Amino acid sequence: MQKDQIIDHHESFKVWLEELKLINEQEWLKPMEEGKWSIAANVSHMIKWDQYSLREILPIVSEGAELPPFPDFQEFNSEAEEYAHGVVKQRALIEEGIKTRDEIITYVKSLSEDDFGQAFKVGDQSFTLEEFFEDFIGHDKHHQEQIEEVVSSEKV
Repeated sequence: MQKDQIIDHHESFKVWLEELKLINEQEWLKPMEEGKWSIAANVSHMIKWDQYSLREILPIVSEGAELPPFPDFQEFNSEAEEYAHGVVKQRALIEEGIKTRDEIITYVKSLSEDDFGQAFKVGDQSFTLEEFFEDFIGHDKHHQEQIEEVVSSEKV
């Protein structure tokens, strides 16, 4: 995946986040399916992982770096859900997401094409910087599809 493709993904993700402001609060907070997260929790989950990457991973990525393992997924995701439902309002969360994506775009623009080949570890997981971004973009697309499915069915 090329640098421009990574930037384009994050730019279009910001546009998509902006569109989520049109969802009414009831739909924003209700589970997408029985026993599943709400749209709010899904969006918060993506933003919190972005923020974690910006704070804990990207600043110290270098060839051969060995970073601490990712936090406990269940606990981390529960905190993101609590944040979306009990701390932050819809518009503020979306604005936080847009700001966070702007920070990622700034970071990516600061890199050379060669930087994307840097190999590093997070716990026992190995990545190149390109693979790391590809994984997170795949993660974005997965949750975007889930949300789009719910939003489009609400319009029918």
